[in-house]
Amino acid sequence: MNTKAPQTTSSTNSAGSSTAPAGHTSATRHPGAYLVLKSAGRWSDVFRLAPPAEAFLGRASSNQIVIRSHQASRQHARIYWADPAPQEASASSPPVAAATATGSWFIEDLGSRNGTFVGGIEISAPHPLRDGDKIEVAGFAIQFTHTIHTGGIESTSDDDDDAASQATDDQLTMEMSADAITDRRRHSDYLHGRTAASDANAVDPKNAAERNAAGDDSPGVRSRLLKLAFTLARLEDSESAVAACLDDLVGSLKFDTAGVYLSERSTLPAAVSPSSISEVPLVATRQSGDRSYRRPPETLLQNLAGENGHALLARNIVGDDQLATKNSRGEIDVESIILAPIRDHRDRFLGMIHMTTAAGIRPFSSDDLQVVVAVAEILAESVSRLADQRRLAKSLHLSRRKAELLQEQLGDKVRIVGKSEAIRAVIEKIKLAAPTHATVLVRGESGVGKELVAAALHHASNRREGPMVCLNCAALSETLLESELFGHEKGAFTGATERKRGKFEMADGGTLMLDEIGEMNAELQAKLLRVLEGHPFERVGGHEPIKVDVRVVAATNRDLQTMVGEGKFRQDLYYRLHVVEIIVPPLRQRQRDCLLLAQFFLDRFNREMGRRIETISEAAQKRLLEYHWPGNIRELRNVIERAVVLNQKNVIEENDLALSPAAAAGGAATASSDTAVEMTLAELEQQHIERVLRHTDGNKSRAAAMLGIERSTLDRKLKRFAKS
Repeated sequence: MNTKAPQTTSSTNSAGSSTAPAGHTSATRHPGAYLVLKSAGRWSDVFRLAPPAEAFLGRASSNQIVIRSHQASRQHARIYWADPAPQEASASSPPVAAATATGSWFIEDLGSRNGTFVGGIEISAPHPLRDGDKIEVAGFAIQFTHTIHTGGIESTSDDDDDAASQATDDQLTMEMSADAITDRRRHSDYLHGRTAASDANAVDPKNAAERNAAGDDSPGVRSRLLKLAFTLARLEDSESAVAACLDDLVGSLKFDTAGVYLSERSTLPAAVSPSSISEVPLVATRQSGDRSYRRPPETLLQNLAGENGHALLARNIVGDDQLATKNSRGEIDVESIILAPIRDHRDRFLGMIHMTTAAGIRPFSSDDLQVVVAVAEILAESVSRLADQRRLAKSLHLSRRKAELLQEQLGDKVRIVGKSEAIRAVIEKIKLAAPTHATVLVRGESGVGKELVAAALHHASNRREGPMVCLNCAALSETLLESELFGHEKGAFTGATERKRGKFEMADGGTLMLDEIGEMNAELQAKLLRVLEGHPFERVGGHEPIKVDVRVVAATNRDLQTMVGEGKFRQDLYYRLHVVEIIVPPLRQRQRDCLLLAQFFLDRFNREMGRRIETISEAAQKRLLEYHWPGNIRELRNVIERAVVLNQKNVIEENDLALSPAAAAGGAATASSDTAVEMTLAELEQQHIERVLRHTDGNKSRAAAMLGIERSTLDRKLKRFAKS
């Protein structure tokens, strides 16, 4: 066969079908030995020596090792085993010149033209071989060894490469008896660009005869492998993939037993270390006869998992306990084995395929090894892909679960609580308006939940996956409000140190809520109208037109129609906003919802704060129902939150409710006086705000909270009161 590329091999100290006679031992643990062949500076095949068999080297095809080189004689040299006791020489075997006390392997030159060298010295008589000796025959470097190690055979002579490199690759062609070759391979030529016919083994007439007899042509093999790859691509679990590969091997090769090992089919590890390969589980087996499958020896497996672990073919291994495992009768009845690692394209070791033949079945060939290696590579990619899919599916499931939880939490925050007719009318309008792209105007007193209505519109629409952006128009000055709405370019005004996207750009594809729309000045109203009519806009200080897809929900606590009559709000903008109007009723008009809302806020704050307040007392409930709620739902929320924070009991009592004394009076006393009848609504508002400020000792933040309005709104009202 042709010499192959250098490969790192497992421990392949195999015993032949013939064993040494009883009582014959060697200086080593076992009299068996190996000839590791090296050509063109590369380690190639391994020839197994087993006493009492002998091996002839030469150019003639009748030799056990055939050297296709004009430098070789027809029978160049002979390697044989000699017992310690003197033996009579046969006609073809000259007497042994020197033998050790325990027997030894010898090499003798058979009168060759170019001589036989051991350790760089030409021999003229039978020469005893020691472990590691280098034999040179007709340009070949051959190493004699008792054990083949995981890391391969290291060269101990700098001259080996030079000696081997004197011959060309065509000259360095060697054949061996098929029942004594151990072959190793990292990749299959069927999957990596070369055909079986182009493989150097194709010049071996014995292998060629086997291939032709079996009809194992390269196109046919590739066709089966392609079909297998398509089959595995459609499967959704590793067990089915392994079964499909074994079915393909059953149809392709004749074998006695086969087993597939696969590591952690549910969660694929980054790699399996050699020390943990014994933990790789057996996942499937196949048998063609009565023999049961047996796991290969651990020493062989350890070599397979390393970085240089290659697929292994070993033949004529009957009795070798380093390559096969004994049966129930204590015998090793395996004739040949194939052991191929399952590695993916990231070079991760995932498992292995182990196959054996016994007597009566043709031993595995190098072509069989190529087929098994190709199947192992295809299986590795399938298993790796399935593992990646499982990881992605698990990650996607977790992401979806998190999204569902967030949606539930968000849904809890945008949930509209109430059973009154007024709130049912609001919910019905939301259901009708949400699926459309119509602009919605939400009106209502401060604190009634206008932003909640806008959020409900957004989450019930087909824009729910997009952003929802809120902007309070009353909280900013005219210049800043324009910048917040439309963005600005760098240097557009003092303090504009970088480009900034506006709320319209941020809400592209979603919903923009403009709260307190009635506070917007006339110039900005005109710009807003153009955007609502579908025209592009420009950032402050910019010239590039920007067009967005945004649904606008406007909210206000003022009567825009009255403002239009007073000339304070653009009529055209009012009609553009007033496509769908939703009026949110104040809490005092839906008193039956008060206790439902109070219980809702109590449950929420219990979860958020880890409290266990079970209920609200009857006295406290009565107080809640009698209260006028000038701050509406915002004030109710703050009252319940304060009661939960400062409560050390499991029930909210009446004295836990911090209600405004003026509002708690119910307004009856005010209504009974002559002054209250003659007072305007603006004067009543000013009087109430001043009363609340006196109650809070001038604390504007507390007063705004009790009134259920923003601190900025309170400041604006106080400025208006001061001017009037």
